[in-house]
Amino acid sequence: MTAPTDADRAALQGLGLTQYESSGYLALLGREHATPTEVARLAGIPRPRVYDVLASLTDRRLARVVGDKPLRYAAESPELVTERLIGQRQQDAARAAAAARESADRLASLFHLGQGHGDPLDYVEVLRDSREAGRRVQELWNAAEREVLVLVRPPYLAPPSSLEEATVLPLTVRQRAIYDRSLLDVPRMPEVLRRYAELGEEVRIADDLPIKLSVIDGRTVAFNMPDPVAADPSVTTVVIHHEMLAATLAIAFESIWAGAVHLDDAAAPSVGG
Repeated sequence: MTAPTDADRAALQGLGLTQYESSGYLALLGREHATPTEVARLAGIPRPRVYDVLASLTDRRLARVVGDKPLRYAAESPELVTERLIGQRQQDAARAAAAARESADRLASLFHLGQGHGDPLDYVEVLRDSREAGRRVQELWNAAEREVLVLVRPPYLAPPSSLEEATVLPLTVRQRAIYDRSLLDVPRMPEVLRRYAELGEEVRIADDLPIKLSVIDGRTVAFNMPDPVAADPSVTTVVIHHEMLAATLAIAFESIWAGAVHLDDAAAPSVGG
């Protein structure tokens, strides 16, 4: 008779038996039948645990009760036990696979929804470099499809070097701009604004604009925020892709637009001046 090896025990455990269950089954194999006390001694299972181990083997049809006075157990054949354990593992794997597929189906919608949402503030861009900010705002203007609303106040970027270089958005995009009156005192700015108006930009002038602002297509806003503490004229540009905020700031723009004056009226000399 060949004694069971550690490899035999590991094979049984690989098919789902616990250490005590595999040891108890192998102990039964060497006898026609055995009592719980004998199994505990042969397998090295604590006496208080051996009854639970044998009951589990019996429930899984790997062993059977063959007498009750005294209580005795016998092992089923290794061939039958192996087939039953493999069958149980296959059933368990099939159930796990079905549950996993069902879970994947439920989670798929969450995954696809999540592809449009990253960081909670990924709709906010903060730009601290003035050149990068100017490039980004111009990029947003160029991508506009319907309308661009602009408030312009100092500090103003250098005007075009010549009137021929002055450009506006295509006529398919309505561009309305309100300029702070103080910009009319900047050399060449009145001529530049007239050129913008000739090219199709709707230009008005207002006093003391509170902020430099762009509202693009009712979806995106860009505005400058001067540092309230820094001694130098440091400015941070914030771009926010948010329709409700854009709608709110568009209302503010329309209110200023209604009280602003046309460029010709603002640039005309005052009576008695």
